[in-house]
Amino acid sequence: MPRRRNGEIPLPDGWDYARDFDGKLYFIDHNSRKTTWIDPRDRYTKPQTFADCIGNELPLGWEEAYDPQIGRYYINHVNRK
Repeated sequence: MPRRRNGEIPLPDGWDYARDFDGKLYFIDHNSRKTTWIDPRDRYTKPQTFADCIGNELPLGWEEAYDPQIGRYYINHVNRK
């Protein structure tokens, strides 16, 4: 049975999740033997582009982060920038 997180839709077959040393969640694709920061279910639930976003929503693969020295910044996990 696929693992669930917080009552959400199940991960696709062959996927799992774990946490890194800092406690950040990442996803494991056992089919391709790769890991990613992007939840594979996001392709069904997140906007695909900034044009599709509503309010302060971010598109698929983007994450907002905060650093006390520089403030708010954004990470594009798709392009790794």
